Amino acid sequence: MSRPGDWNCRSCQHLNFQRRDNCQRCGESRYGIRVGSTLGFTAGSDVRPGDWYCTAGNCGTHNFASRSTCFNCGAFKDESAGGFDFDMSRSRGFGGNRSGWKSGDWICTRLGCNEHNFASRMECFRCSAPREFNNRASY
Repeated sequence: MSRPGDWNCRSCQHLNFQRRDNCQRCGESRYGIRVGSTLGFTAGSDVRPGDWYCTAGNCGTHNFASRSTCFNCGAFKDESAGGFDFDMSRSRGFGGNRSGWKSGDWICTRLGCNEHNFASRMECFRCSAPREFNNRASY
């Protein structure tokens, strides 16, 4: 259960305590800059339909839909991923098993938001967009 000030990582959606400046799972900065990045780019890009998170070990890396392997650890999508285009209840390591996520949780589909919302919410807690029941972004 989250408390006021707790935040969801924009890269891997992990729920972090308020005191953390970087994501406990992937190292992403609370403010969108990846820790240890030598490229100088801002991470935290929008999660889009078909994108997937690597669940191999403790990887948790956000991968674009076009990738068949994790760009961070090389694990194959079929063996490790939780994606938006298939039944989340059957995917390993995602949904109810993903730290901070429970069955029925959903991601806001409003452009630029992509916030993790609890199953009980009928509108996004971040942007107040109504929950869309016809999309596949429910876990």
